[in-house]
Amino acid sequence: MVFSNLGHIIDELLLRECFNSLDGSKAVGIDGVTKASYGKDLNENLPSLLTKIRKGTYIPKPSRVVEIPKLDGTTRPLAIACMEDKIVQEACKRILERIFEPIFLPVSFGFRPGSNQHKALVALNGHLNSPNNGAVLDVDLRKAFDTIPHNHLEEMLGRKIADKRFLYLLMKLIKAEVIGKSGKVEKNVCGVPQGSILSPLLCNVFLHYVVDTWFEEVNEKMFLKRCTLVRFADDKVLTAPNLVAAIQLQELLRNRLELFGMQLHEGKTRVLLNGRAAAKASALGGAKVEGFTFLGFLHVWGVSRNRKTGKMFWRIKLRTCPKRFRAKLSAITENIKKQRHNKQLVEKMKAVVRGYLNYFAINDNMKRVNMFVFTVRKILYKWLNRRSQKRSMNWEEFNQMLIKANFPKPKLQHNLFFTTSAFEKERCR
Repeated sequence: MVFSNLGHIIDELLLRECFNSLDGSKAVGIDGVTKASYGKDLNENLPSLLTKIRKGTYIPKPSRVVEIPKLDGTTRPLAIACMEDKIVQEACKRILERIFEPIFLPVSFGFRPGSNQHKALVALNGHLNSPNNGAVLDVDLRKAFDTIPHNHLEEMLGRKIADKRFLYLLMKLIKAEVIGKSGKVEKNVCGVPQGSILSPLLCNVFLHYVVDTWFEEVNEKMFLKRCTLVRFADDKVLTAPNLVAAIQLQELLRNRLELFGMQLHEGKTRVLLNGRAAAKASALGGAKVEGFTFLGFLHVWGVSRNRKTGKMFWRIKLRTCPKRFRAKLSAITENIKKQRHNKQLVEKMKAVVRGYLNYFAINDNMKRVNMFVFTVRKILYKWLNRRSQKRSMNWEEFNQMLIKANFPKPKLQHNLFFTTSAFEKERCR
């Protein structure tokens, strides 16, 4: 189905719903307008915005770009749009989701309703533990969001959208100007700005046509459906029955991406020997199968015991990525050091630890989670006692304070591996 009349969907009610859904605590754009200030005259602002959209006179303001440091020492540019532009982006996102969500494939998990990182990890876990898995292609794209060509993206959007006025509105949002490092307004000639409400969905649309549908066809014709793909936005891992197939798949993927103006990050894209057979063979030789990182977790092979039969079997295990673990603790140390005189410091650290547990507290990773919580408590204890020359409390008093404050304790939040069919087969042996 192709949609030819979408403009009428954007009305004052939808814009109001979009405004109410926005987070008022987020950073503001170049105009300095907050959600609270925009909401004071909401009954006048929304009709005015709707009129501009329908007349075609709406023009997004330039986005403010902020550089966010990454673990590898580089930075990621995040574009911060103005409040009115965020409302329009949210409205367009809701319409696009209803158009493209039904055609997205099950291999895609990122930024989709009802999906998340843990579901992607469960799917990958099942593929890695499959007897067909003999190799892994760990893929990293070079600046994926920043290199999406506008002409290809517009053509892909046009496959489902025949409404030229709505498509024109989308392209205005995509090509909105940015204020770069120099402080000058720059044209956005390529890519979708990270930080935009629309960018994750637009990335999914682009990679759906470039990677997902292409992979389904190639996997069926050339590899007899023996390869698998798990994609979370621009992060993806492919499995293959052997190293030869994985290398062949890598070359095919490289050529496919280059057709659409994208490149593999050659320094981070790797083909690795993997699978249960490889893990057993490596262990006999006194070595280990090399692991890889996906969605913040290091995937390694290890041994488990079948509780019913007592037999040992090999399976994939997940650990917090060591680089991310160290970087998180380093950031927490700096934060606590700077805010040690803040009376709300313990409450803030509770929120940080709770967020960490909600993501990383999975089976196989509880040792690292326990270490994280204990280290945060030690850092907190150290700097709370340095608020003055006199020591504030001893370790026992500090722990009693945390108990009264209901400080989070390490607890399993997600049982990922033991819900997969691969484990059920092992358990029933």
